[in-house]
Amino acid sequence: MSMLEIGVNTAMFDGVDTDSAFRTIKKAGFKYIELAYNQGYVGDMPPELFSDENAKHINTLLEKHQLSTRSFGATMNMGASDAVEQFTRRIRFAHLIGATWINICVGRMADRQQIITNLNKLAPIASDNGCVICLENGGDPNYDVFRLVDDGFALLDAIDHPAISINVDAGNIVSLCPDSDAIDEAIKMLPRAQHCHLKDLQVKDGEVYFTPMGNGQLNYAPMLKALEARKIPCSLEIPLRMHRQRDSYPIRDAVPVDVSRSLEVLIQSREYLEKQFG
Repeated sequence: MSMLEIGVNTAMFDGVDTDSAFRTIKKAGFKYIELAYNQGYVGDMPPELFSDENAKHINTLLEKHQLSTRSFGATMNMGASDAVEQFTRRIRFAHLIGATWINICVGRMADRQQIITNLNKLAPIASDNGCVICLENGGDPNYDVFRLVDDGFALLDAIDHPAISINVDAGNIVSLCPDSDAIDEAIKMLPRAQHCHLKDLQVKDGEVYFTPMGNGQLNYAPMLKALEARKIPCSLEIPLRMHRQRDSYPIRDAVPVDVSRSLEVLIQSREYLEKQFG
């Protein structure tokens, strides 16, 4: 798929067993996965999820389905009192499964100083494990410390460590900052970014619903060209089981999305991207 390497974030498989998720991703024509272990978005986050045993399980499934992983979704409240301890487990887990980029929405503006303090402690731990913590612009008020480009760059300047970068998500801008030009803001973030989430969407009666790439309202063409020029790795993040309410907070459907629907969305998205790159 040209110079732009696209993976699949497993958020669309929320509630589906990992074996089936990986099988579907492979069948759809992708070779990279990004596990979505995001606090508050994909169900419970028990400590066992970040254990050596689960890392071995994930690596076995990666080998089984001939997939690789480069990134890991680990959103959590970095302003929490035990954030350093919790996130150190996530860093170690990312290292065990071979993920370099750990993508994380980090918390509220009210906790900004504590977030910076905790990230300063975590940056060298990430570096020692061969990882980069990529701060992601948030999609709801729980993660409003990084809303737009100036917020993100200010955080990078405050921490000033090579193991801290940015994960760009234009779709999140639509829900949290609806009056902003999401694609323009996202492109402005790219010079200091190392990873990107791609998602398309439609806003209906003030609520955000996620669609296959190319079926929504975002014009990704200029952003894709910029991503390709910078060779920034990307993951499709299409959380089909949830949508965002008018207040931008996410709500999950009662049951998981059938894998046949996920397969259809992934194939449509891949075909759209292939057309964009000729």
